[in-house]
Amino acid sequence: MIRLTAPCAAFLVTSAALAGGAFPLPLSGQEYDILIRNGRVIDGTGNPWFAADIAIAGDRIVRIGGLGDATARRVVDATGMYVSPGFIDLHSHADRAMTSEHLEARRAKSLNSQGLTTVIGGPDGRNQSWPLSAEIAALRELGHAMNFVPMVGHSTVRAEVMGNDYWRAATEDEIARMQALVREGMESGAWGLGAGVEYRPARYSTPEEVIALAGAVAPYDGFYVAHQRSEAAMPLWELPSTATEGPVDGNEGLAETVNIARETGIRVVASHHKARGRASFGRSGQDTLVVNRARAEGLEVYLDVYPYETFGGGARPMIPRWSLVHDTVDTSGGRDSPVYNRPGVFDDARAHLERRWADPELRGLIARDIEWIVDHNGGPDRVVVVGYPDSTWVGRTLEELGRTLDITYQEVVVHMALNGYPEVLGGAWTRGYGIHDSDVINYYRQDYTATASDAAVSGVEGVPEFASRPGAHPRHFGAFTRKIARYVKDLQAITLPFAVRSMTGLPARIIGLEDRGFLREGYRADLVVFDLERLRDRATVLEPDLFSEGVDYVMVNGVFTVDAGEFTNELPGEVILRPGNSAN
Repeated sequence: MIRLTAPCAAFLVTSAALAGGAFPLPLSGQEYDILIRNGRVIDGTGNPWFAADIAIAGDRIVRIGGLGDATARRVVDATGMYVSPGFIDLHSHADRAMTSEHLEARRAKSLNSQGLTTVIGGPDGRNQSWPLSAEIAALRELGHAMNFVPMVGHSTVRAEVMGNDYWRAATEDEIARMQALVREGMESGAWGLGAGVEYRPARYSTPEEVIALAGAVAPYDGFYVAHQRSEAAMPLWELPSTATEGPVDGNEGLAETVNIARETGIRVVASHHKARGRASFGRSGQDTLVVNRARAEGLEVYLDVYPYETFGGGARPMIPRWSLVHDTVDTSGGRDSPVYNRPGVFDDARAHLERRWADPELRGLIARDIEWIVDHNGGPDRVVVVGYPDSTWVGRTLEELGRTLDITYQEVVVHMALNGYPEVLGGAWTRGYGIHDSDVINYYRQDYTATASDAAVSGVEGVPEFASRPGAHPRHFGAFTRKIARYVKDLQAITLPFAVRSMTGLPARIIGLEDRGFLREGYRADLVVFDLERLRDRATVLEPDLFSEGVDYVMVNGVFTVDAGEFTNELPGEVILRPGNSAN
């Protein structure tokens, strides 16, 4: 009989686990690389927690259960703590940092500290570089803390084909060329098509164009994830004073996403979905009805939602930009017109605003646009000043300031633009709470709703492009911990296993990941150990760069990136390519 020495046996155990096989391991006496003992295991399925030990060899989970007297090079005592799969973000802007030359940015501490172990690329339909193979090569060369799921960006391929001539519908030939680029990206290892059809250049696409490109990922079992054409009563590029057609609203935006599933048969995700703006408060009831009916029809429609009542990455002014430029500037392209990016376009902005505000007819147009912008951001009682030369204004709402000064909130906005920071467009930084918590809760109670952050890497000292600024969205540091702290612990709106499933097993299945998202033998060792009692997001609008508490261990591919609450500075993240592609 041939007897295996302990090192040989350990090698075979690891090899079997790497192959995903069910190699029969002894319940005790086995030595592993890492052993997490006495944890309350939440496996990502939505089932209740169970007590178990987890053994890890290499980058795989090789055993879950009562492991008796098993030993390991490293033992973590998780008594009283929860062990879950690593969190997966369906809408992340981490790609810019993960392809950055700055090492500290690639460590992505603001995100990894929340328990994030995997993010997807192509946010809002934009790739960091094209062809996709170049983006993948850059990620592999530089190294990063989290896993990365590449996607093909709709806006990227549209720009490749149409260049600056994108202010129109694409021709059949141009759509065919875009489809070829989508297939090229899928062959390189992408998992699907990302879109941002509320943004340039994609907002000029027809629904037929998007269907054609989404259909190109179907043979690869790809999926579609989109910042939709509208989430509010009007899309972001419109204002009452400049709208020339019936605006697309949030109902039509969701209907377009559902129809893509109907026409192509693929999985679709309405990403960072929300009922945006005061006029949309309560729309989650209609949205969930629409999705439920679509799913009853047999369509795989999903949502992902972030756990906040405020949207947008940074603080913003409430003044319409057209009111700040010279009369000769063509502003017909909408709020997002490239004309506003031209050097010097806002020279003498205060003089232009003062002149227009003195004209009764133009004053009415400006006031109406401010009314829309403020409503879109939640209303005058939900728009807060976060940066202004008079510090007594900071933290107060437009409604409060109007009452104090005995003027309308529109006049408050104009006053700030004329008297605030001269270098800041609109004179002040404000943040609106344009989402209602009742809608967030309703979305989160649906079993087809995943969690997302819509966050970038932030708070990197000494690197301005990844700096954190007052008024920035707290999601950069707290989205995933807030999901649990607020909606499980504080509001008890959902259970802990249900919340964890929305961050792990559900997004893994939406993407199509075969060995992540669940705690199972043979799966990759991406996991989080957290103390539920201490778990809390700390980031706020005025202090957006505060790390969360209670996430004690984060592991990516069997390597700790957070160890006993401290960053290890390791870069174990991988580029996860779709199986069967030619780039593997």
